[in-house]
Amino acid sequence: MGSLQRAWFLFLVLGVVTSVFASLVGLAPASLTSAVAMPHNLLQRAGTNLRMALLSLADRSDLRQLLSESEEHVRELEALNRDLQLRVEQLTEVLQVQADQSPGVVLTAPVTGLSTSVLISRLTLGKGARDGVLQNMVATVPQGLVGMVTETAAGTSVVRVVTDPQSRVGVTVSGRGGQGVAVGLPGGTIRVIDFIESEPVRVGDRVETSSLGGLYPRGVLVGTVVEVPPADPNEIRSTFLVQPAVELSTLLEVALIAPR
Repeated sequence: MGSLQRAWFLFLVLGVVTSVFASLVGLAPASLTSAVAMPHNLLQRAGTNLRMALLSLADRSDLRQLLSESEEHVRELEALNRDLQLRVEQLTEVLQVQADQSPGVVLTAPVTGLSTSVLISRLTLGKGARDGVLQNMVATVPQGLVGMVTETAAGTSVVRVVTDPQSRVGVTVSGRGGQGVAVGLPGGTIRVIDFIESEPVRVGDRVETSSLGGLYPRGVLVGTVVEVPPADPNEIRSTFLVQPAVELSTLLEVALIAPR
């Protein structure tokens, strides 16, 4: 076989081999790609799910943080609202006392303690000298007279209330006149003594402060007459019992009137 024939034969063989190999290679990538793509897609899907889960957790964490901050903000607003309501109540009380009893109200003070016994009946207030509280300030509420400041410290003060046995308040009877002195009694009641009548006193009459003594503003309700003993014809002065207008155990705040 000549050289030209051998070259042609080799070229033909190479062509056949190349055709066969090309046909085989053309099928192989499809099956190989399919086989490789399956685990690759699984890994990609798993990665995507993991990323979405992490994002979801992050979003939930952000939502929990936002919810916590919102709840704290709501609590702050509620506390502020309570403070504003208390302040409105205080101002309303001051305006009512100013209108009904005396324009000399200078401040209000919280009640922090109550002491009652046979010998004393006192209130402790949460304000004192540094807040402007002075001795002989009259303590009152819209319902009526509470008492008078007798002691002051830097941040606290003490009120001797009208039911204290040492309390003395000049009083009159609304609509009937007369003059007497209200004295505190053990047990939380009041006796009016040395009362000079203008008209007969009756159960249910309203007893108010008078100008007698000059320490209290006139016309502040002290209480209601609950008992009038039979009058002694030999006495020009009478006595009777009074139920205080103010329930001391329920007091939260008092208004303080500047001393006269």
